[in-house]
Amino acid sequence: MLFDISARKFRRWAEPKQKKPKVSFNKLLPYEVDAIVNAAFLPQNLGKPLSHIFVYGHNTGAFHASLTTVYRYLKAEDMVKPFQPRKKTRKFVSIQDLLKNFSVIVYDGCCFRTESGINVWSIPVLLLPYRYLLHIGHAIGGVSSEDIKNAVAQAFLNIPENFKDILAAFSDRGSAMKANDTVKFLNGTLEIPTFFGRPHTPDDEGHIEAFNKTSKYHRDAPVSYQTVSDVLNWLVVFKDTYNNEPHSGINYVTPAEAFAGKKEEILQKRKENLIAANLRRLNAHRNAGLEVAIR
Repeated sequence: MLFDISARKFRRWAEPKQKKPKVSFNKLLPYEVDAIVNAAFLPQNLGKPLSHIFVYGHNTGAFHASLTTVYRYLKAEDMVKPFQPRKKTRKFVSIQDLLKNFSVIVYDGCCFRTESGINVWSIPVLLLPYRYLLHIGHAIGGVSSEDIKNAVAQAFLNIPENFKDILAAFSDRGSAMKANDTVKFLNGTLEIPTFFGRPHTPDDEGHIEAFNKTSKYHRDAPVSYQTVSDVLNWLVVFKDTYNNEPHSGINYVTPAEAFAGKKEEILQKRKENLIAANLRRLNAHRNAGLEVAIR
């Protein structure tokens, strides 16, 4: 024994066996590799995606390999065009960025289905950062560009003049929202710059998406709607309800209070009330002879 190593292990370390090179059983044969490379030079495959060469090999029997294998061998021959992502034509601007300099109107469609199978779409228009519901339009069956324009135009009448110079619009990329008529109306007639969320990213419009959920599942919302009138009546009631209930997104001030410019005054008053209440409790505990730990 040397250094607690067995003689057998020592001999194995001193004279290691030569390992035979191993080849994968499904490695392509040289003529198959040549067939892949040659296929890329055929007139019908020049400039085509790799998938076309892959399909050509299987359809003609020239070679049988996976798409990944075709890519690997052509890339080794420097025959694969490097991927170049498309340049964005317009930089994405989030609502948070817009709110640094603008008040923002957001709008969307939300479907309510009656018992008779008729789809009634609400078209709410909110003003941020106040979360104030300016107007709820509606449409039957589906939402068109004209429906969006009417809802925004009606909401625009409820915006004070001093807001209109610092106003922007933000919505998702629905066909009615991105329609040329809608954009021209907002940019031209109302003179409101228009921005859109990213494709397939509903979180970009989180404010209006959350509102739509609240409008459908509010504690006072009907369980079902028998007629179109039932839906429209609920939308009228909900507008006043929503604007006058405390909202977590604005520190539990109501949207109506925030829109009226009372938010900071209310929050300051709450802070003063808490300080005064803490002082009363402190004095009460001291008068009772209790030891008080002040945090």
